[in-house]
Amino acid sequence: MDSIAKCCLVYKEEDIPELEIDIDELLELPDADQRSKLQELLQECGKPKEDFINGLLYRIKGLRKMSGSLRK
Repeated sequence: MDSIAKCCLVYKEEDIPELEIDIDELLELPDADQRSKLQELLQECGKPKEDFINGLLYRIKGLRKMSGSLRK
């Protein structure tokens, strides 16, 4: 298989594992435990995951700020 063909492989939907991340559960965890929980959930993922985790944790902090201001 040449390099162009390798880059253009198409995966069937059933070949891609499905992962659900419960944002409400993450919101209930202390900040220090959120990263550990995400790393645990994504351990099977072969792709680099730190950027994804950092982005998600940033958004969760924003959700906390929004929900805190709504409660006042």
